[in-house]
Amino acid sequence: MQPYLSHLFSRLWFRLMGAFVLIISLVILVTVILTRQGTDTQFAHFMVNGQMIRTSRLVQNLAAFYQRQQSWTELDAQLDQVLLEASDGTMNSMFQGMMGMYNNRMQVVDAEGRLVADTEEDTGSPLSAVQRWPIFVDEAEVGSLVVEGAMMGHTMLDGDILLRGVTRAAIVAGSIAGIVALLMAGLLVRQITRPVAGLVQASRNIADGDLTTRVAIRSNDELGELAKTFNQMASSLERQERVRRALIADVAHELRTPLTGIQGTIEAFQDGVFAPTAENFAIIHKEILLLNRLIEDLRTLANADAGTLPLHFAPVDLAALAQQQVAAFHYQAREQQIDLQVTIDHPLTQISGDEERLGQIFINLLDNALRHTPAEGAIQLSLVNATDGVEIRVRDNGAGIPPAALPHIFERFYRVDPTRNRETGGSGLGLTITRQLVEGHGGWITANSPPPGATKGTEFCLFLPVAPAQGGQSC
Repeated sequence: MQPYLSHLFSRLWFRLMGAFVLIISLVILVTVILTRQGTDTQFAHFMVNGQMIRTSRLVQNLAAFYQRQQSWTELDAQLDQVLLEASDGTMNSMFQGMMGMYNNRMQVVDAEGRLVADTEEDTGSPLSAVQRWPIFVDEAEVGSLVVEGAMMGHTMLDGDILLRGVTRAAIVAGSIAGIVALLMAGLLVRQITRPVAGLVQASRNIADGDLTTRVAIRSNDELGELAKTFNQMASSLERQERVRRALIADVAHELRTPLTGIQGTIEAFQDGVFAPTAENFAIIHKEILLLNRLIEDLRTLANADAGTLPLHFAPVDLAALAQQQVAAFHYQAREQQIDLQVTIDHPLTQISGDEERLGQIFINLLDNALRHTPAEGAIQLSLVNATDGVEIRVRDNGAGIPPAALPHIFERFYRVDPTRNRETGGSGLGLTITRQLVEGHGGWITANSPPPGATKGTEFCLFLPVAPAQGGQSC
């Protein structure tokens, strides 16, 4: 039970709802406190101002009484009436309270301080904690209104009742608002946690090997972007898994071909079909060389993928290296009746690179061009100066590459013509290795082929910078 509760309350939904409940409760509490304090202050100001207005009116009525009577002789008998006249219709009950209910005693004294009227029958007792307002007639002080205690004293009970009512109303309103806010928060939290829960389940499916799992994209916000990124990751993993399986199958197939040839030749020796002559042993030797080349290509590619293929950078005379590699292919080109030409800018910008690996780039590109150029065709190798580097182009006038095949031309074991075997189509790794080596030197390589109906042929264009951007020693 305890682990279940721990898991339950650790869920995002409960954590978010708990945060909302805490925030809403604090907001309601602060609202109620501030509302009560503000109401208390404003009520006190209101009552003080009201009392001052009523007191001023009462003083004016007393002055008018004196002006009519020219004395205070009849005031004691008419004081209650004067007090009532000082109130308006809406304040009458409050003045009634002033005269009796709240026991605020009032007296009127003449200019000499003699008592002339009292709201209490016991006129002999003095007033304590009094407030005094002078009464003027024709700018002459004719007496004073004396009130026992603070004028606000009688309103305290009303103020407490009002504040309790305001507090209750604020609590009720805050509770209703809190419930509505919690309902809306619950909907909001559900909108947040629902896609997150979907991502969690999809991640578990990916971890269990189901790489076809995708999540629905329900919004354009951060959660929608997260779902989109997750789907891209899943697609990438699925694609890499397909490539891995295809690579294993291709490697097995490529290894099986020379091994099958070797096995067949040896079995022919054993069965007496072939005589163990030098020519037949040459067949085995050729297959072994092809097998070694394939293994070396796989090792080179694996090291390049892992970033452990060593590159020893030094100044390279790229023009001389290109001339050297072209010379090595001249005999094969003549045998295939192919015109192999090279053009080089003079002087050519010197670059820093691994001379052996750069030579391998030339070999792979020229070998690929010779394999796909028909007799009486032409191959043009060009080296031209470019901004901060050298641009190399290898162009042939062969059959070209279909547009659908161009995006895959640098993939492992990819052949434009699947009917070609290893002898006519190569191992299928040369261009992949070439791209890895070019990128290891901080450059780039592209393949271009005109659309059907245009000039035939393929052009590989690559750029090598003067020095690698990162100065790395491996690729």
